[in-house]
Amino acid sequence: MENIDYRNIDKYINYSHNAILSPHVDFHLHEGYEIFFLLSGDVNYFVEKKIYPLRYGDLMITNNHEIHRPFFKSDKLYERICMEINPLFIRPFSSPGFDLLHCFTNRPHGDQNRIVLTPRQTDDVLGMFTRLEKLDKGPNDGHEILKLSYVIELLVYINRAFLKVPFDNDRTNVPQRLVPIFDYIDNNLCGDLSLQALEKKFFIDRFYLCKLFKKSTGSNIHNYIIYKRISKAKSLLQQGASVMDTCSECGFNDYSNFYKMFKKIVGVSPGKYV
Repeated sequence: MENIDYRNIDKYINYSHNAILSPHVDFHLHEGYEIFFLLSGDVNYFVEKKIYPLRYGDLMITNNHEIHRPFFKSDKLYERICMEINPLFIRPFSSPGFDLLHCFTNRPHGDQNRIVLTPRQTDDVLGMFTRLEKLDKGPNDGHEILKLSYVIELLVYINRAFLKVPFDNDRTNVPQRLVPIFDYIDNNLCGDLSLQALEKKFFIDRFYLCKLFKKSTGSNIHNYIIYKRISKAKSLLQQGASVMDTCSECGFNDYSNFYKMFKKIVGVSPGKYV
């Protein structure tokens, strides 16, 4: 268990605001919980098996087990704000009647990831982000106390919005041809998920499968499977499984490859995780 240093909020709250032309972002997982706020761009957002078309002011929320990526329908300038929050740092500031992490943890995995804000809510959230940015530009006495209060205020606001908005049906599932393949991948991460095996199992040409997957998600099926396996590995290690058992259960037949991929994606070796 990580020892939290409550005097150093910047270690646990990672904030970024970027504008990029012609970006490329592949599938990824975070160790923290992420808030994504779109300012501009012709963007679809993929989370697990869902595809959300985004517009200015949309919020995306993902936890540390949800594989996601934005992909781009044009070369329009892409500008977004992202905040990654360590849940262990924030959890103690919840109250018995209000969980600051509710929107990340109390919903179906890979579902209800988008919060569509009203124009007033969009202005409010943007104002909170702006205050955080101003704080970081000129740290003064009390900087970390103010930053913590702003982050808590933002989480209260987002959770209130999440609790009040109706279920978000304005999203697209992956093409029907891919649905059973996604389900099969989810349920067989320890098995053979090679293109040859999927081709034989689903009577689908492997080259067509790659093309359809790329068109639907913006990335390739091999990367998706790797990230799904690493996500499962994180869960197993958190539950106390051994590194070698985890390697086997997640379909990595070669320990050195598992070690390399886990450290590349998660940032630490499997033995040092949790």
